[in-house]
Amino acid sequence: MNKNTIVTHLPIRTERMTIRVPTLDDVDAVQNAKEAREELLRRWMSWADDYGMSHEATVKWITDAAQNENFVPLIAVDNTNGNFVLSSGLDADAEGYSRISTGWWLSDGYEGRGFAYEAMAAIYEFMDTVINAHTVEAAFYAGNTRSRNLMERLGMTYVGMEHQTHTSHLTGELMDVITYRKTFRS
Repeated sequence: MNKNTIVTHLPIRTERMTIRVPTLDDVDAVQNAKEAREELLRRWMSWADDYGMSHEATVKWITDAAQNENFVPLIAVDNTNGNFVLSSGLDADAEGYSRISTGWWLSDGYEGRGFAYEAMAAIYEFMDTVINAHTVEAAFYAGNTRSRNLMERLGMTYVGMEHQTHTSHLTGELMDVITYRKTFRS
């Protein structure tokens, strides 16, 4: 499947959210959410250096994705108020999106209420049934138990660990990168 076909199957609707490709109209909402979660994002996200946290990077994330055939950016918005809830994406590691890497981060005020699970379970179902992906991988940094727990709830299993290969943008410490995978079909 190619990106243009994937996008025709969006948005994904869940009980509490609509998951869709972001537009430039979403820049301020995403940027405000990044700024509200700056400490957490700088600790756990590989992209959250000074540039990654900038308004320019948010614009670039949306505009560059439009030109990238191997990446579909996704955001989830709250169905009741339209607020930004979650950022994710589908990064093709193989032709036809048969192998996908993904990740996510959650807006302030939505943690601990099942929003990340609801959104990512719907995205994983979409990868399986619409895209017909073979596998999905996601990684987190040692100590991020919430990401590990969510990956396990999503049916992912441990693949491996790279020792001290990520530098936290918050503390400067070297962190282990732990990878999980889910196989949809063999």
